[in-house]
Amino acid sequence: MPTFDPSRQAFESAKNVFQESLKDERLLKDIQEAITIEDVWKLASDIQATQDAEKRLRHMAKMRSFLDKLEAYTVVVDTFVQVKPDLLALIWGPIRLLLVWTSNYAMFADALASVMKKVGDALPHFVEVVKIFSNNDRLKDLLALFYRDILDFYVITLELFNLPRLKMIFQAVWPRRKEKIDIVVNNIERLTTMMRDEVTIQHIKEEYDLRAKSLAHFDQETEFQELQRFETLRTRVSPLIYDQRLDWLLNRSCKGSTEWLVSDESFMKWLDASNSTVRLLWLRGIPGAGKTFLSAEVINQAKARHQTLFAFVSHVHQSSTTARSILQSLLFQLALDSKYAQSVLVRSKERDLLGSTKYVSDMFKTLLNGVGPTYIVIDGLDEMDAVERGILLHQLLNLEDCPEAKILVSSRPEDDIAKNLESKATGIRVDKRNSSSIRSYVAMRTEAWIHNGDFDEEAQEQIQLLLAPLAAKAQGIDIDEIKRELRVLPQSLNDAYHRIFTRINEAQPALREKARMILGWIGCALVPMTRHEMEQALLIGPGAKAAPSVKASVNFIRICGPILEVVDDIPQFVHFTVKEYFFSHEINDSINKSEANYSLATSSLTYLCSGIFDMNLSDEEIQDNILTGRYRLHWFATSQWIALTRRCVEEPKDLSVNKGLLNLLTQLAAELRNQNFVGQIDLNDVAIQSISTWPEISQIIGGVLQFRQDDRHTDWNFTNGSTWVNFDPSILSCTSVRIFESLESLVCDEGSEHRNPCYCTTLQKHYGAKMFKCVFPSCHFNRQGFSTRRDRNTHIKCHCRPWKCSVASCEFAVIGFGTMQARDEHGRNMHQTPSMSLKPVNIDLLPLELSLDESQVFLFELTKACNVDGVQKYVGHFHDRDWVLRPARVLAATMGSLPLVEILCPGKRWLGGFLHDFFSAVVKSENLDLFRWLLNKLDNFKRDAAYTSLASAAFATESPDIYTEWENFLLDSTRLLGVYPTWPQKVHGNIIMLMPDSHKRSVLFSNAAFKVAGKNAVFEARLIETWRRLVDVLGGGPLDPHFLGWSLTNLAQSSTLSITLATELLHLGAFINFPQLVDARGTSGPRGITALHYASRGTSEQAVRFTRFLLENGAEPDLGYGDKKPAQEPGAALMQKWLGETWQEIVKRTASKRRNWWDAEGRHRSGGRGDDGWEPELPRMKRRRVITERQEYYVSDHEKDDGTDN
Repeated sequence: MPTFDPSRQAFESAKNVFQESLKDERLLKDIQEAITIEDVWKLASDIQATQDAEKRLRHMAKMRSFLDKLEAYTVVVDTFVQVKPDLLALIWGPIRLLLVWTSNYAMFADALASVMKKVGDALPHFVEVVKIFSNNDRLKDLLALFYRDILDFYVITLELFNLPRLKMIFQAVWPRRKEKIDIVVNNIERLTTMMRDEVTIQHIKEEYDLRAKSLAHFDQETEFQELQRFETLRTRVSPLIYDQRLDWLLNRSCKGSTEWLVSDESFMKWLDASNSTVRLLWLRGIPGAGKTFLSAEVINQAKARHQTLFAFVSHVHQSSTTARSILQSLLFQLALDSKYAQSVLVRSKERDLLGSTKYVSDMFKTLLNGVGPTYIVIDGLDEMDAVERGILLHQLLNLEDCPEAKILVSSRPEDDIAKNLESKATGIRVDKRNSSSIRSYVAMRTEAWIHNGDFDEEAQEQIQLLLAPLAAKAQGIDIDEIKRELRVLPQSLNDAYHRIFTRINEAQPALREKARMILGWIGCALVPMTRHEMEQALLIGPGAKAAPSVKASVNFIRICGPILEVVDDIPQFVHFTVKEYFFSHEINDSINKSEANYSLATSSLTYLCSGIFDMNLSDEEIQDNILTGRYRLHWFATSQWIALTRRCVEEPKDLSVNKGLLNLLTQLAAELRNQNFVGQIDLNDVAIQSISTWPEISQIIGGVLQFRQDDRHTDWNFTNGSTWVNFDPSILSCTSVRIFESLESLVCDEGSEHRNPCYCTTLQKHYGAKMFKCVFPSCHFNRQGFSTRRDRNTHIKCHCRPWKCSVASCEFAVIGFGTMQARDEHGRNMHQTPSMSLKPVNIDLLPLELSLDESQVFLFELTKACNVDGVQKYVGHFHDRDWVLRPARVLAATMGSLPLVEILCPGKRWLGGFLHDFFSAVVKSENLDLFRWLLNKLDNFKRDAAYTSLASAAFATESPDIYTEWENFLLDSTRLLGVYPTWPQKVHGNIIMLMPDSHKRSVLFSNAAFKVAGKNAVFEARLIETWRRLVDVLGGGPLDPHFLGWSLTNLAQSSTLSITLATELLHLGAFINFPQLVDARGTSGPRGITALHYASRGTSEQAVRFTRFLLENGAEPDLGYGDKKPAQEPGAALMQKWLGETWQEIVKRTASKRRNWWDAEGRHRSGGRGDDGWEPELPRMKRRRVITERQEYYVSDHEKDDGTDN
């Protein structure tokens, strides 16, 4: 009886695992065709001879080490273990098969040769090693482990090279398989080491346990990380998935209405995956023929057979529907049910996936070639923009290279679509074939109508005879009226629309205007309004002073008729032809799209200026506004007001034509301005240039546009609001954060008892059922929301960077990486973890191997390690991609490393990026040499907003050396700065340039300086001393009063409101009523808001005291702006509360101060008066001769201080 040998059993067990892993009997049979190394060498020789003859010899020599060591291994196994021949045959069979599969593709052969060489290098020289091995039992155990590792290597490579259409997807799937092979190689290397050491049974057991876990853990970890990355990508891209729309259509499809199509010969050929004669099918027909319901049935039939991808294009989302968005939807639908597709997708380039139609199309095409038979259905192609549908059709027609893909398009026969499809697609004319569908629909609706109408038998017979549908229900309608409708039925869609439009126009005036407003807004809104938003917007009248609360819901269908439907809480036209008819210039009294847009724009602006976004609102007031539904319109108004305004401005090219709009924008610019704004302003937009005459308006619009285009906006969320809200020139972001936080506190958690009091029912009434909003304002789920907090929190995780470093102490264990490759490269090069390569990084090769995102992370790590040589070699690859260098540049500045900063700021391109963080880091480093280097780089620097960011940091420095260097830079007239002022040149630009070298020195009188000076008395005194030094530098004469007046208005707008600074500005000669230069006879100069008017808007005690100070120093209380005067602002009403005397009492008490500003001829004592009240173009010396009383006081005082006569 043979004795039991555990080692032989281990070999048998490994063989069984291998066979089970392949799951392919045919493959096993092919493997068994080669049983010796001679069979392999014969095949290799044949392949090499063929390649040599064809002059494409590939690296066959790389495999020799692998084959030689395997041969030695089989000899040793046969000697010491004496296993059955079929076990050793599994060593050679897979090699033969792999060689056959890869011989015709150089890319495959190179990859196989490369990994075989790697495995061969890891295997020991078995014949030599066993000579020194003393324990035969331990040797047998190790040989069995080697056998298992070799078979694991074969499983991985066989699964890869057996994939269908591997050539199309190899580059995407190979890296992950290679990493899995590396785990096997590591196991082999560890075994090789053990063969040279003393091995115990415990070592052998640990190795078995490790193998049982390592590959399984790799697969689980990979699957988990890929799923996280996939969900992150899905969140970033936010593709539309149309399953709900499909379900809605199928539930409303009339029974029997699609039977004719299901039996159509052309359709059945298209549905048959094995039939290639009909691969492109076109359902075409007139509007209302039922194409969309047929498409739904097509999808239903196709899904029962093979994978089906589909899109229902709708006119409702026309402005946001592009060829790229449709392709993105199809791509993610494909990946939702395919692990293989997900694996490829997570390795895509996120930037290209978001912004490149060609990249998305190419990836979609690649994936289609690897997933088997697939149906693609696009319904409503004609409802897309003509240019976009042309692009989409071109991309779809390019899928002819995907033999198992079949496409169906449903649309009207528009000329551009017909031109592309008539010669290439098999067509089915729906409106010529759908008579049976119409009969089924008529029968169903007639039966329902009669059942609901409670008619007598005679009426029922008459209705059944007429067999015609009515859109409205029959309850309450007189039978004679029904008969009249049935006898004179509309003959076309336009006839039906005409009847409905006539009813609307003949309704009572109030109802008529509301209906036309609803239709106009639905037709002109770039983003569809929700029911809740529109209900509040309809209540906003011209000149409304407060945001209305909604007491009752609106029945949109009752008001406008059956041309509307409400889907997912969004009122929309039942068909895009409704919009075409109602907005057509060919019908009488049609809806004017420009007027509708103007109406929606003014309603949105009125809402924004209604006071509900005031920074001074208490938490209780915000909570009350939420509960009364006053923030229903919040998302739409804050996100859409600029787009709506641009439409209004672009048409007339003159804002003054729209007086109401101008007044609202003026009010918005004044009331919603963020005094802590530190961002940038883009004044290059065409629409902004047309309104440059109104600087406050163009400033806030330009700033908001730049804010929304900021590269960092995808990382901004309501939980880190303090880090980004001041990049918004308006206070809307600040208030939105507070609204979000308050809403969160009011909603009860699901799964627990509701609080007492519970507000959930009230909130859902006003804001919809999905109350849990995404915390990222740039995400569409911030508006749409989720039904549960758990769903919302799961979604938020998808915004994070999912690939985490495995070293707990590393900052990237929390921050993570955007791609798996970046994480792995980080681990190999920064931590040198045991499971990763310990070889030094070849800097020269990295740019060819890493993506841009990965390169950004790696460069950051090189900088962190102060690797100057590495950074020097690496940075040259990104001369045209400065964004890659930004994080490392900021880090180098924070470290105070001048050599690294110089390397990371090549050329001048870096000056065009976002510099706020970089400037701040340079100043905070307190490295004087680095700061001097930066100032020297600012020659001819032309980005004013970034320069203001530098000023904010420099004025706030606590380092005396840094501030002295900054002050010297500002006052040195030989050091030029080419920055343009942010103010439009037509008005305030001229005023700024009254300051010598104003492009640089005007920052001394900016909000950046005022905000910092207000923090403490030391900074305040330091700024005043710098002003006095400036006067000395300019020769001791007075500064221009208009420039100083402009500075005073800046101070009044800031959050500082320092009376000390204001006193100094007036001593310097600031014109207190700038920019409205008014003489004693009431003649006004240029338009604008005075310092007094700005100050009177504040409601704090500090603001009220500042207002009183200005009145006491001669400010004119009657100089208003728009339709408001300072006395009407909230600060004026609070004077009694804070100061104990009213506005009127203070104005009366300070009257003499104002009279002292006028001379006997009625001229202001600050200077001569031209036609408009001021003289910006006077020569400098001429202006200096006109010295006010306050300027004389200042000069006299200054002379006494220093004992010199200027």
